[in-house]
Amino acid sequence: MKQNIIALSIATFLCILITGGYSVTLYRDVQKQLPEWKESVREALVEALQIEVRKRGNIPVDVITVNSTEVQTLEEKVPDSVTLTSKYGRKTYQIPREKFANSLIKERRKRILLSVLLEKHPVSVDTLNRNWDSLLLAKKIVADTYIRYSITDLQEYTTTTYSRKYRQNLQADSLTPCYMGFRCEAEVTGFVLYRWWQMIDGWQWGLLVLPWIGLCIFMFAYRRIVPFFKEEFKEKEVVIHEKETIIEKEVHVTDVRAKTIDIYRFEDGTSFDPVKRILRRGDKEKKVAPQITILLKLFLLSENLCLKEDEIYKEMWKGGGAPTQLSSLILRLRNTLKEISDITVIYDGNKTYQLKKAHSIEKNDDYSKEVSTRQPSVTESNKA
Repeated sequence: MKQNIIALSIATFLCILITGGYSVTLYRDVQKQLPEWKESVREALVEALQIEVRKRGNIPVDVITVNSTEVQTLEEKVPDSVTLTSKYGRKTYQIPREKFANSLIKERRKRILLSVLLEKHPVSVDTLNRNWDSLLLAKKIVADTYIRYSITDLQEYTTTTYSRKYRQNLQADSLTPCYMGFRCEAEVTGFVLYRWWQMIDGWQWGLLVLPWIGLCIFMFAYRRIVPFFKEEFKEKEVVIHEKETIIEKEVHVTDVRAKTIDIYRFEDGTSFDPVKRILRRGDKEKKVAPQITILLKLFLLSENLCLKEDEIYKEMWKGGGAPTQLSSLILRLRNTLKEISDITVIYDGNKTYQLKKAHSIEKNDDYSKEVSTRQPSVTESNKA
């Protein structure tokens, strides 16, 4: 039992070690792919915005009045500010460099048109989020996303709208914002929470659980197959010992000094062939295990069919053995005889066992004690 626990503990430790090492490898691979995923996710968001802009491409704009003190040149420089005259008067609006650098459209005239179109036909944040998710799935990126959409009006008040998934993904990472309009007044920020475990290939998950499958197979083999082979080798050793001690003679239970032949015959009509290891009574036959064969022959060759415990230990285990082994062996012999014969093994209370016909057994106190106190030891030995 202790060896089983040690073997199981070592195997479990190895499984944990292998699984932990491979999990770390998978995590590092995911970390290496994160920059690529982020770039793909941002490209998908820009593409979703471009789809929204193209929807407004054929909408006509009547009149746009833009008053600017800037000097127009062939090569347009990056604007630091723009000046507009509106119903709120003439006002200059600053454009930070980072906003213009991340502007969806940089051409001056198109940015002016886009401002008007976004005012008359605002962007649906939920539709934009759905388009973004569809593009991510096409890139085989599984993630939870939501969008924050902010508009700054001419009086520089900002209104912010979130997509419906906002409250479900508060821990998501934000991407670099994307800006639209003449003043870069429309800011679109994407938030993403990667489901990296869903992007791992099936064979990688298979490698992750493979050690545990191996552990289950090992446990089955160790508990079933290994004891089986041990028993087989043990039986073969006993057979060799048996061949060295075979004595051919015919004997009745009441007379062990009968003539010598190769068959033993009991008084109840049962015959025993030690070479073929067969008990036979009428049409019934019973194959006898090698170790039981040796013990039965020891009884038949002994005086008055009696054996002391020390004699059994000496012949069966060369002086070794344990009480549980003896009890188990006697019980196996009794069960073997019981299936085909009226002969059984009794205990006389003085460390002596005897072959005797079942109906002639006197149920004295010593024999009752043997049955009640020794049989549990056999059961315990079998479990072990």
